[in-house]
Amino acid sequence: MRIRIATLITLLALVFATAAGAQQPAAAPGAIEVARTFLMAWGHERWDELKTVAGEQVTIRVGDKTYTLKPGSASEVKLVFPFSGLSTVRVNDAVTGVAIAVLALKVGDNEVRGSGTLTFQEKDGGFKVVGVSTGK
Repeated sequence: MRIRIATLITLLALVFATAAGAQQPAAAPGAIEVARTFLMAWGHERWDELKTVAGEQVTIRVGDKTYTLKPGSASEVKLVFPFSGLSTVRVNDAVTGVAIAVLALKVGDNEVRGSGTLTFQEKDGGFKVVGVSTGK
């Protein structure tokens, strides 16, 4: 009889713990996930998905030239796959962006390949990409 009571108490505790966990709001996606989603959506021109992780306008800097990407419309700068080596950029323990070890961008017939950075703006408890830059 004591075993049945102990088992019942344990099961009730698990049910309440599971129900409490299910009611908590989902956490905002992390910086790396936002960066990956942005790059994949931009590269495959999935504009609706891009809007979920991008600011209203994204400034793209390729060397000394500046371009604009407005989610929902094509840009003269294209992302060329693959990209690799994503790591967070922090200033005073706050995430400000994501560094990309290998990033390739195409402007017209010219392709630029090298390291790059996505710049974030924190909005509504999550991140939005507002800038892309590459040093070349």
